[in-house]
Amino acid sequence: MMSQSRPLPFSSDFSSKESAAPASNQSDMSVSSLLSPAEPESTLAVRLLGEPDRAALNELMRADPVRFMTIRINVEHYGFGSQTLRVIGVVEKETGAVYGVGLRFNNTLIVADTDGRSGAAFAEFVDIDRGLVGVRGTEPTLQQLGQNLRRLAVGEREKSLYMVLRRPPSCPPEVLYMARAATLADVDKLAELYAQAGHMFRARPNLENKLRQGRIFVVEEPATYNRAARFAACALLNVEGSDAGVIGGVFTLPEARGKGYATACTAALCKDLQRDGKIPCLFYENPIAGHIYRHLGFEQVDEWGVLYLVNRRTKRP
Repeated sequence: MMSQSRPLPFSSDFSSKESAAPASNQSDMSVSSLLSPAEPESTLAVRLLGEPDRAALNELMRADPVRFMTIRINVEHYGFGSQTLRVIGVVEKETGAVYGVGLRFNNTLIVADTDGRSGAAFAEFVDIDRGLVGVRGTEPTLQQLGQNLRRLAVGEREKSLYMVLRRPPSCPPEVLYMARAATLADVDKLAELYAQAGHMFRARPNLENKLRQGRIFVVEEPATYNRAARFAACALLNVEGSDAGVIGGVFTLPEARGKGYATACTAALCKDLQRDGKIPCLFYENPIAGHIYRHLGFEQVDEWGVLYLVNRRTKRP
């Protein structure tokens, strides 16, 4: 199990600061105080992006719409002025062209570009920002970022595969019908379920917010002679945009696994999105989860990764 100080595996979930586990080394420095040109001779600068940068950012994202889909959804959902999420760019100083984009939330930075060229600039930002414990991003960007770190080093690296579902989920009706949409009345049972989810923990306020604004599907097991009825599995949306939704929080109680519950919840959530003309997408690190998603019909479209950061002097041999 990963430490609770690490970024969430589904860390595009920015709906509440309580959705992520607390960081042990959060800094009081504002993001804006950390931004500066990486090197005096560099033509690139790392800075906060705002509304005047929207056209340049859109141009970058149009270069690879699939790769930047989750970035675009989050910018669409939260905008540039959110206190929860900061949109950071690696920008050409003279022209204002955006070569890389980052989303800064809690103890996590998410970075993406087309070819890795922004990785070195992001590395300097990461070295200065003492509140970060992990970076998620596209592989070319992470490779350059990791190689250019100075104060920090990569303690561990994890693959994170990006998948989309372009057709109806492949799920037998008898499995699909095990899942139902959760309502606000279910918040206590959801909180109880996610209290047992380790690094996928979700606080009650986060779940309540999602029940009011988003989509959550659950499988409920009936009461037995020695326990009350309970939620045994769940799938929800980390963030939803106008044309896609990022699935996350797919969790089944350990003692309830192997019964198709995760498949049922994920398939029901996908069908609900597709009814509204939206594309289901997700990231996964766990090979068992990947098997479920592929069986449902998800296709891998990009390879991302997660870097867990440590001080260079304490890096494991």
